[in-house]
Amino acid sequence: MPITINDNFKVIQKHMLSGEDNFVLAQMYLPIIGIDGFGLYNLLFTLDVNEPHSFKKILEALNFNSLNFLTQAFHKLEAVALIESYFHEQKGFLYLLKTPLSRTSFLQNPLLSSFLTTQIGEVEVMKMRTGVDQGSLRSYKDISKAFDEVYDVTHENVGNVFNRIFKIKNSQGVKVLNPDFDYIFFKMSFDSTFIDPKILDDEEFKQQILAISFNYKLNEEEMKTAIEKTITVNRDLKYEDISKHARALFQEKNKNKTMRVVTKDDDAFLNSQTDDETYQLVQRLDSMAPADVLKEQSGIAPSVSEIKMFEDLINNTKFPIGVINVMILYVSNQKQGEMPGYNYFEKIANSWARAKITNTKAAIDYLNRPKTERSGKTYNPTKKVAKLPDWYEKYEKDLEKAVTPEPLSEEEKKKVLEEANKRFND
Repeated sequence: MPITINDNFKVIQKHMLSGEDNFVLAQMYLPIIGIDGFGLYNLLFTLDVNEPHSFKKILEALNFNSLNFLTQAFHKLEAVALIESYFHEQKGFLYLLKTPLSRTSFLQNPLLSSFLTTQIGEVEVMKMRTGVDQGSLRSYKDISKAFDEVYDVTHENVGNVFNRIFKIKNSQGVKVLNPDFDYIFFKMSFDSTFIDPKILDDEEFKQQILAISFNYKLNEEEMKTAIEKTITVNRDLKYEDISKHARALFQEKNKNKTMRVVTKDDDAFLNSQTDDETYQLVQRLDSMAPADVLKEQSGIAPSVSEIKMFEDLINNTKFPIGVINVMILYVSNQKQGEMPGYNYFEKIANSWARAKITNTKAAIDYLNRPKTERSGKTYNPTKKVAKLPDWYEKYEKDLEKAVTPEPLSEEEKKKVLEEANKRFND
């Protein structure tokens, strides 16, 4: 249900935020929900639960210039289970505010910890994990009694006794639908002598499997392998161990590739799928020699003088090869395939240098701006660039989803250049 600026809403909160909650929000949630989601969440906690509030007031308080920003912020908070959103035809919108996970639960959640790693890096996450996992308990032995060492369970009230088996039970899980994963098929693939069917029927276990398989893009058979390895190696079914083996399978299947978590819709504060397409284009352009670009543009091998011209341009301007490749594509489109002399390229290079362009991404973003905004403008890497042009929508959909440069075949090189040079038609 879309919100409008004239709509009102109410909030429900059962707990106030503690100092620990604020620490987890700032250190762990902020990098994955963005400053917009972070600001909205904290603002919602200050609102009176007994009074209706207007979305217009929230827009003004957060200084959002678009209702889309507010909608995206709500969606991100819903996605990481910090709020639940409800709608009633007569009563309107209602938001249930939920407290953040603890540090331990956050780091043991395969989706959240993986997303955080893509945002701040493995080193920083490892520092957090070390502080949580070891801390003051490092030299101590856990002598706590297990559930079944203290209690007995009769047949009449078995209930869900798998808490001890799973070790970790998050009361506040992140919901993942993962419609491409057939959980029934996954469940039926197990022999009942290997794993108790009641475990597979547990709703939280199912949600964790859906989340982990989504995170590492594993199918039913691969997730079965992850479960089997977890039981065989770790002798338990802790979610973090399942996630560890799933990650190993992902890395084995996708050699030289890393995961990138992005928002589906364009986002002013986080990387989106549109940004990811640009990222892949940058990787391709950075991995190609100008001679390859020239050859694909004209259909014939470049002359010695043309190769020498771009070697001189690289040496004199100190621009990386990717920027020079962007320049070749841009000029070729501007000149309809003709290749001007060194002075023409040098003039463009001087203009780009004055605009503080230093890398391939900056050059692409610069050319995506209207001509009227380019002259005399300095590239600002913190400014969010508009979505890719309409004529670029088809690009990368046909390319292999790779984020680490790999040797290109002649066919791949041709496809990259045929599609990429359209970006610089202005």
